[in-house]
Amino acid sequence: MLHKSTNEQLKRTRKEAIRAFLLAASLALGACAGGPAKRAEQGAETEAAYPPAATDRYARALGLMDAGDYSRAQRELVLLTEKFPDLAGPYHNLALIEADKGSPDNAAALLKAALERCLRCAASWNQLGILHRQAGRFAEAEGAYLSAVENEPGYALAHYNLGVLYDLYQQRHELAVQHYERYVSLSGDADAIKQVDKWIADLRRRLAAPQRAAQAGEL
Repeated sequence: MLHKSTNEQLKRTRKEAIRAFLLAASLALGACAGGPAKRAEQGAETEAAYPPAATDRYARALGLMDAGDYSRAQRELVLLTEKFPDLAGPYHNLALIEADKGSPDNAAALLKAALERCLRCAASWNQLGILHRQAGRFAEAEGAYLSAVENEPGYALAHYNLGVLYDLYQQRHELAVQHYERYVSLSGDADAIKQVDKWIADLRRRLAAPQRAAQAGEL
């Protein structure tokens, strides 16, 4: 079974994280500033509590990331961690830059810093899981992905990554099907859904084969 490359998955993870943080800047700056994450619709009252300079700089940094200008984005994000050290979002996005540069240890340290400030931020758990999986630490990857979906059950990418982990790395195919199906129900990416549906169908055929063989042997 052929899956999309790691680089493509990381790119899609990064873009989704950028969009999520950019669309809910007040949530990332507010609810993720040391306490439990709130739903976006509950975050409006936090917007005024944070300096416009922080929101503006954060949005500028995310725009630079989205444009591929990681050097300038990194400078902006480092300044944010210095001026507003309780915010989780800048650490998360610095971790994405370090991962893109091929520095997984630095990325992991930054993600852990983000999670110290926002334990319920699913995007950070998911990205930490990716780093663990790339390093061959499959049990730790599973734990990180599960933390993501426990804290945000609707976070589609963590379900996708659990499916890949169970499918390709742990051969726990029933669990893989469950998480692929959950991803399909949550994702808005039509092309990805089409591909994952094929994986689900393939796994279902493979899971059914031993049962059919056993039934044939009983005749």
